[in-house]
Amino acid sequence: MSSRRSTPRPRALRSLAAAASVLSLVAACSGKDPYSPGTKLGTFHVTAALTHTSCGATPNPWEFDVKLNHEGSTLYWIQGGVPIEGRVDAAARAQLEAEIVEEVRAADPRATRDACAIARTDVLALTLLGADAAPTSDPSLATAFDGKLVFTFAPTAESDCSDQVTTAGGGFDALPCEVHYDVSGAFKSPPR
Repeated sequence: MSSRRSTPRPRALRSLAAAASVLSLVAACSGKDPYSPGTKLGTFHVTAALTHTSCGATPNPWEFDVKLNHEGSTLYWIQGGVPIEGRVDAAARAQLEAEIVEEVRAADPRATRDACAIARTDVLALTLLGADAAPTSDPSLATAFDGKLVFTFAPTAESDCSDQVTTAGGGFDALPCEVHYDVSGAFKSPPR
């Protein structure tokens, strides 16, 4: 569940380095890999078809690979950084959510302009499918999934992001805005 990013600020890099150190320490003490928790299910190829956008130009179709792991009924979506997790219910459905706030532009005291930070919220609602294409509540039997993925982009409360819309030369048609996809994933390769 990724989208465009701007270049991280040095302070953000220091924060990431500190977080990585803490995660490494936790992993060493617990014996768990925070970037690949649970039992590996394998790599799934995902195809996403755009159903709605108020943000502007968006890839359609969008294809990518993701690794899935599980621990009991907890499903982990692994695509780069820290995994996103959700519980698989008795109807084989899971909802995975993540939020990231990124500073797009620092404040400019000379121009009396506030900083611009945009929160991106990702919500993936999916149903796991087994080899017979029927829903399965057991993640270890999943060979495919179907669902919906929604990205929401919104300036934080203290931000001035008026320069981020296309009418002011930015990349968004509007803020806040949403992008909706129908997604399907199919088993591609076993875990390594």
